[in-house]
Amino acid sequence: MRYPPYFISLVFISGFIGIIISFLNNDIILESSNNNIIQNNNEYSRNNEILKKIKEKEDLKKEIEKRKNSIEQQIKQIETEINNYDNIKTEDKKNIISCAYALDNKYVYPTLVSMTSLTENAGKNTFYNIYTMINPEFTEENKNILKSVENKHPNNCKVIFIDMGNKYKNVDSNLRITTPAYYKLELHNLLPDVNRIIWMDGDTAVFEDLTELINLNMKGNYIMGFLDSLPKAMTKFGIKDATVLCTGVLLMDLDALRKNKISEKFNKFIDENIGNITQHDQTVINAVCQGKIAPLPPKYGIWSFEDENEALKHNNRQKPWLKYNKEEFLEAYYHPVILHYSWPKPFWHRQKPIFDKEWWNYAKISGYYDDIYNKSPKYIHESLINEKNEDN
Repeated sequence: MRYPPYFISLVFISGFIGIIISFLNNDIILESSNNNIIQNNNEYSRNNEILKKIKEKEDLKKEIEKRKNSIEQQIKQIETEINNYDNIKTEDKKNIISCAYALDNKYVYPTLVSMTSLTENAGKNTFYNIYTMINPEFTEENKNILKSVENKHPNNCKVIFIDMGNKYKNVDSNLRITTPAYYKLELHNLLPDVNRIIWMDGDTAVFEDLTELINLNMKGNYIMGFLDSLPKAMTKFGIKDATVLCTGVLLMDLDALRKNKISEKFNKFIDENIGNITQHDQTVINAVCQGKIAPLPPKYGIWSFEDENEALKHNNRQKPWLKYNKEEFLEAYYHPVILHYSWPKPFWHRQKPIFDKEWWNYAKISGYYDDIYNKSPKYIHESLINEKNEDN
């Protein structure tokens, strides 16, 4: 059977159209599939990005937590250190200065006044270890009197008693200078951990903080003090035209005294000169340490001269190469840091010394003002008693 030509053409054209439609459908499907793939890839990328950000956020959170814990640990450590610091003794936080006195029962009140003036004028960062050398007869009552200074100033001082036993009991002494005056010769042995110390007699008053004094350049000297007025007293020991110190106020290099075995030399000199040591501990120090002693600036230990003329007479007795500069000396006389009431004394002589009222003011601050008046009547001159009555 033969088909008409138009039928064959129609079939051919229909097949061709079918093939084209098939191709078009495949392209559409492919494109749709590709679009789905692209869409899925984009979604996957977005999800990965989100997951990445979530991970970064979690890592950051962990880092923050880690830092927080570290900071908390540091805060705890600092708090612990602060608590430990608060528990440290007050004196451990401050500039510790060692001072020393020696006395018997008869010199309690003058020493109390000196200690009071010392602590009243302490700088806010100064702490005084006050080593107080006493003999076995020293009473508990008198210990409590001196300890009252520490009770009033617990942040600025500590009073430490040292019982000297019978040390120096057989050396020369008299009513005015007693055995405790020799105790200073033992300081370097008694205090092996103290390098420097400020020695003061009980008849002194301190008007300023002593940090500058304890840090003074000693230039290799063992001991420094105020120049004495009687250098001729040393000539019988073969010492002429030399430095002679008053031992009422001293800056002592205890470390140097230890290293140079001065104790043996002190004891030897005392043994060889029993009965001939007219100025007692002062003679011993000036003789044994000659060549290693030097004058302090006069403001540390200047005497309570009756007036300016008497003060200048003292200075003019010194050799030209030793005497103090006049201006410096007078400045010290009117503005002392440590005043030594050598003569006259506020509690002893009828004439009033310079800074007499200041001494009695510290007596009032001590809390034992009436006892100083009533228990030592022989030391009180009439003018002071009258002043007391006027105040009342």
